[in-house]
Amino acid sequence: MAFLSEEQTAAIREHMCSDFKILAAKYKLRKKTHEERSVSFNEAEVLKEHGWTELVAKKTKVRLQKKKEVGSAFEDRIWAMFYDLGFRCLNRDEHLVIKWGEGEGDNKQVDVVAVGDDAIFVVECKAASKISTTTSFKAVIDGIELHKEGIIKSLRQIYGDKKVKFILATDNYRVGTEDAKRMEEKKIFHLNENAYRYFQGLIKSYKSCVNYQFHGLMFKNELISGQRVRIPALKGRMGGFDYYMLSIEPETLLKMGFVLHRTKVNDSMAPTYQRLLSAKRLPKITEFIKAGGYFPNSLIVNFDTSGSSKMKIQFDPASNTSEDSNAKIGMLSIPNAYGIAYIIDGQHRLYGYADAAPYKYNNTIPVVAFINMESREQLQIFMDINENQKAVSKNLRLDLEEDINWDSKQVDSRLKALRSSIIKALSADSASVLSNKISVGEDISDLNFTPFDNGLLQSSLLPRASKQTYTKDTDVCMYNTQNLDHDKAMTECKKRVANFIRECYNYVHGELDEKLFKEFIMCNRGTYAFVALIGSINKYLVTKGAIEQFTSLEKRMEAMHPYLDIFVNYLSNLPAVDENELRFIRGQQAERTWLCRFQNSIHKIDPEYNPDGLETWLKTQDAGLQQKAKEFTEKIFAILKANVLNRLQDLYENSWEDNVNDIKKSCLTRLIQLHGDDDDFDLQTLEWTDAIDLSDLKSIIEKNWTATKTEDSSFVPFKKDYAIKVNDVFGTKAEKLAWINDLIKFKKMVDDPKGNKLSPQQVDELEFIYSSLSPA
Repeated sequence: MAFLSEEQTAAIREHMCSDFKILAAKYKLRKKTHEERSVSFNEAEVLKEHGWTELVAKKTKVRLQKKKEVGSAFEDRIWAMFYDLGFRCLNRDEHLVIKWGEGEGDNKQVDVVAVGDDAIFVVECKAASKISTTTSFKAVIDGIELHKEGIIKSLRQIYGDKKVKFILATDNYRVGTEDAKRMEEKKIFHLNENAYRYFQGLIKSYKSCVNYQFHGLMFKNELISGQRVRIPALKGRMGGFDYYMLSIEPETLLKMGFVLHRTKVNDSMAPTYQRLLSAKRLPKITEFIKAGGYFPNSLIVNFDTSGSSKMKIQFDPASNTSEDSNAKIGMLSIPNAYGIAYIIDGQHRLYGYADAAPYKYNNTIPVVAFINMESREQLQIFMDINENQKAVSKNLRLDLEEDINWDSKQVDSRLKALRSSIIKALSADSASVLSNKISVGEDISDLNFTPFDNGLLQSSLLPRASKQTYTKDTDVCMYNTQNLDHDKAMTECKKRVANFIRECYNYVHGELDEKLFKEFIMCNRGTYAFVALIGSINKYLVTKGAIEQFTSLEKRMEAMHPYLDIFVNYLSNLPAVDENELRFIRGQQAERTWLCRFQNSIHKIDPEYNPDGLETWLKTQDAGLQQKAKEFTEKIFAILKANVLNRLQDLYENSWEDNVNDIKKSCLTRLIQLHGDDDDFDLQTLEWTDAIDLSDLKSIIEKNWTATKTEDSSFVPFKKDYAIKVNDVFGTKAEKLAWINDLIKFKKMVDDPKGNKLSPQQVDELEFIYSSLSPA
């Protein structure tokens, strides 16, 4: 007898939808952060009293909007995520109710149901407006377990014998270890903020092949089918490991494959190492395959079957294997399961086949496969392969330092690992303003990993070292260099430094205006400067005896507060010259300038605080810098005006003024505005070009950028002489003319004595522009 009656089946189907057009329309609505309604004017007045605001008024209707409730908005985000993952059979609304038991009232409202070709996902959503650390999910988890079997029966009756996965999605909840353990035991996937961000990254990078990685994560080590995959293979041995050379269909490996991305979602499988796919490279690879292209080099994978005795890989040597070789030919028997083949190298080549039917079914790709290799060995292979290929992103490389170098015999390498671990501890600390704000591995966030690493390197919170020994700051740092138990010394130092940095950030966050905190502390340049600043203050306090090297955090912060107060006061009353320099400085000197400005704010109040390098930097701040800038702008303008107008006359000869008639009219208008009240003013006595400005010259250059004289091969086009490289990017016309935009900005600053002042780097750029335009 069927579990559901016809009426119950129809009721479920009524609240599900597989119509592409309807789903697309609902997706647009669910992606919005606000609800919208078109109502009459009378009804609008009533709704406005209940939090609705007006968007636009028409003749008979008013369009209103209201921010979605927290729970509703979160359910919409999760629903939209499954749509982005490619699911095209989803619940139509929030009124889907599914029978789970035999009783009349044994029905359960379900937030999100997504039906795919291979599996169904049932999602319970829980969201809070503020972060909660005390909520227990025991009742929710027990409820999912209670309803699970019946809901599976109901859904399989309608959609066939598919796998069914239950998910608890949470937002702004910190789920405890007991609840996490319950979910793992009951095979309920916890979709928290980290997992959601990870899936969004997958969607962006993996596009249409995202489902392979998604299913691999959801059903890791679960069988796709009971029928094992049998493949002819060659067994060999190298580097102390057995390996197998085989050829396999891409679709088979895609389903079994899994990429160990460097993200919090995969922390239980640490050490992880992979970066996300390049969204730009993948379509090109797919097109290459569709055009008949192929990659003869092998993918490198590790089959991890250590979780179950049923998942073991078996190799049966052929009876006629040659005795002349250590290699053995035979048949490899692999369990057909999700997520057991870790892709160490070649993920782009493999996932390029995902959208390349029929090639993903009828092609075979070469694979070198290891069995149950430790993650650290996989990591080492990954790093060895990528050392001389496409560079691993700096964020990912720095994140990997902890796993690679924690137990290194080299002192400087261990300190790299220590810096990496401190930064990750800061990001993971829920009591810190930096919680989840640092891009760790492939988890993208507001702040990069690199400036924290550079700041710690500069800070003297850790000692400097060579390969064999500690070389500097051993008496002021927070690392006990006398402790020969390196693991213990590093672990203790990690805790000291991470807690110290956390408290400094939290203190300044509490004292400083939120906008200023975001602009000058919670930014990448501010990160380096602030971490290095607090390190230099700590060094000063230890050196003068105000605190000891390993004094308690409480006493250390007590000594720090007066200096942090000076710094907060500086940012709260930031001088215009300093603000201009901090906001607009570019290039290699930016980090040093930010740090020295921060340090100088304290040096002015306490001259004894004079960290290394500050005095030298202060001497470079030329008192006559603004006069130098003024002279350069005047010289550049004179040269540019003469060159541009001469070239224009050379290009158009007698009709050259016709080519710039609009500019000519503007210049004449300026002359009238400037001299119109003078009794002696006669427009005929002045040249219109006397009123030309840098913006006019820029317009002329842009308009005639590619103009040539076909009858005169000696004519030099504008684009040849007026492309000046002042930035790293230098490909487009706009990028090649970025210098003149800077010049216009710099001249306005020079001409305004009360305005912002130019930095040394900006004056250097003026000098470079001048030398580029000056005759040789």
